[in-house]
Amino acid sequence: MIRTVTFDANTLEKATRPERCVGDPRQADYFVVHAALKDGRLNGYFSQTYCSLEGIERKERPEVLAKTAVGSRSTSPNKQAANITIEIRHHRPPLNDAYEKAVQAALGLGLRALRGPARWVDGLTRPDPDQSFYVIEPIEQVVAHREKANEVAAAIEQRGVGRAVGLKIGNEYNKLAGVTSDKPKLWLQGLAHAQTSAERTAVEKAIAEWSDGDGIASHVGYRIDLFCSHDFGKSAGGPSVMNLENRAWLSKTYGVIFVTLSELAESLTTG
Repeated sequence: MIRTVTFDANTLEKATRPERCVGDPRQADYFVVHAALKDGRLNGYFSQTYCSLEGIERKERPEVLAKTAVGSRSTSPNKQAANITIEIRHHRPPLNDAYEKAVQAALGLGLRALRGPARWVDGLTRPDPDQSFYVIEPIEQVVAHREKANEVAAAIEQRGVGRAVGLKIGNEYNKLAGVTSDKPKLWLQGLAHAQTSAERTAVEKAIAEWSDGDGIASHVGYRIDLFCSHDFGKSAGGPSVMNLENRAWLSKTYGVIFVTLSELAESLTTG
């Protein structure tokens, strides 16, 4: 039976480019997983947040995301009417070289990206004109998967993790900077007020946490069998969707099965 696996940001490159892990005592396990992806025993996936969020250089995350702005455009179908569309505009630098090579290696092995919860940051997502990046499926399945991902992402945020961490920081920074209700700013714009090293590090980790939350939501939305990650929330510097408590909740509530690359490799060699 072919199993489906979502690879977290910290396992994707190890599984798709194991030759780069020289000196890692678990490198042999990575090659086992790589071989299974190559010969079709595993069907692999990764969250589109690997590109839209994780792929932003850590030191650039406050400025890049703070450039998000509200804009508008108008069209006039006739002289008596005008249509005004409010939209969120994003700044998105090119994906850094290491992430781009990891993405290309993944796509070359047949992995495809999972669409995340519907966000205003959809403008940050990767274009896919030739349908080689995202999972290809009928539109009704796209809608169903994203609706489920939306549900899970909202539940994750209710627990104060996932996107909720960055949302809290951005709003707090806006408040400290004197932003008022009569001239509000997006929470993403508040990230620009991170000045000290500690504040900027908090933003960097908050964006990674957002990526983790949306990545798990996508995994559940698409009903993938296994979630492969080496992240246990220890480096988040605060609440994390990947800590043991939230892992247990995700497993109980949504049936998420977490595995490390070594555990995945062992299952491939023994089962």
